[in-house]
Amino acid sequence: MGLDILPVDYSGVEMKIRLMALLILLGYSAIITGKTMNTDGFKSEIAQLIDNKKSVTELSGIQIALVKNGKLSFAHAAGFAHLSEQGEKTALTTLHKIRIASISKFVLSLGFMRLVEQGKINLDSDVSEYLGFNLRNPNFPESKITARQLLSHTSSIRDAGHYFLAYGEDFRDFFRPSIHYQEGAHFASDANQQPGDYFTYANLNFGILAGIIESVTKQRFDRYMEQSLFKPLGLDISFNSCRFANTNHQKVATLYRRGMGGETWAPEGPWLAQVDDSLRTCYYGGKKVSFDSSHELPELDQYIPGSNPTLFSPQGGLRASALDLAKLVEILLDEADNKNKNSDKILSQAVIQQILTPVWQYDERKKNGHSGGEAAVTDLSSQGLKKAYGLSTHIINLKDWGLTEQDSQWYGHMGAAYGLLGQLWFNPETKEAVVILLTGMGDNPELIAKTTPMDEVESQVLRIALSILEQL
Repeated sequence: MGLDILPVDYSGVEMKIRLMALLILLGYSAIITGKTMNTDGFKSEIAQLIDNKKSVTELSGIQIALVKNGKLSFAHAAGFAHLSEQGEKTALTTLHKIRIASISKFVLSLGFMRLVEQGKINLDSDVSEYLGFNLRNPNFPESKITARQLLSHTSSIRDAGHYFLAYGEDFRDFFRPSIHYQEGAHFASDANQQPGDYFTYANLNFGILAGIIESVTKQRFDRYMEQSLFKPLGLDISFNSCRFANTNHQKVATLYRRGMGGETWAPEGPWLAQVDDSLRTCYYGGKKVSFDSSHELPELDQYIPGSNPTLFSPQGGLRASALDLAKLVEILLDEADNKNKNSDKILSQAVIQQILTPVWQYDERKKNGHSGGEAAVTDLSSQGLKKAYGLSTHIINLKDWGLTEQDSQWYGHMGAAYGLLGQLWFNPETKEAVVILLTGMGDNPELIAKTTPMDEVESQVLRIALSILEQL
């Protein structure tokens, strides 16, 4: 099936995009292989949005990419990528790179599993062997912590509200009595939460995984990912935001939220840049630099791999477009089906199957994890969001969420940070995939009543994406 990516220039259009307008745009403007899509199936969805005003939230922009029969078949962008101080807007395109938040974790796992496949890392060995220091939960000193546990959030490691350090600090200080130890708050202490037994989503797991990568390869994390995975696949993506130097902001989109400052939403406030505006930091603790700055900064010349692997935000700092992620999924679907016989594989079928196989599943009887992800334990609306996890892979059945009538198991990851809400899902059986990146919210999406464990705006856009897939 051919693909036409419909360009949209909104520079002269009022940019207060509401979700229902966005969905109308997707339903009525999408062009596939030169034919206007039948929009009848979208009209009822849009009508429901109009009737349910509380579920409509303002967006600054969206990228969407869909894979059908293993091939990219639809891509579209709407909204703005940048807003100047004078109020001028630059249209968001399908090519803009976006900080994709925790979808980065899924991509990291692919680079990590390359080292597993090469025999350089054993998923079930004590990670202390790779890190160069002893990492044990002091509350369960006899239980080793493994890479499999880190990848599946069953390691007993906790964020405790803080999971990155600035350049020049020592990563080990999270895990030994020091300024960042927080009286052991980075370790679970409840009796049933020893390593391997209990799921709690924790970003710090991925700082540790990046540390293993750096210690094993003797490379800085961002460089390893580029050289081992991104460049071989022809992907112009990076964990280093300064890789995309451009004075006109033509490559990296800014993330926004409406507010009065900080991380607080205020629908009556202006759109405020949250990350990747005209000045940015290339890594935690780095100085602010403009978009025309070189991505190889002098102060990193003395960086020692393994000393502070949280620098480039391995848990959430990847800059990529929805198109980039769709291409990555295309390759995975191809390799999982053993069709890619004439080129070097990034991962074997067996390793891909390991990634997709559940390591943890929620057991209602045992209460063996917090299924609400990063939401508070008391947030009942988010319970059931995460009930099965592979190796950095969120496993969902769309039927359980009322999104399909038949059992439909999908794999992938979600992301939320700095105003972004993102989703990457793929189905190896049907060879379909959905990538959605929302680049800014007008109001706190967590305040809107949910029909699934996801934020409602995510559920609604996913419904539309699935409807489009049906008609491709």
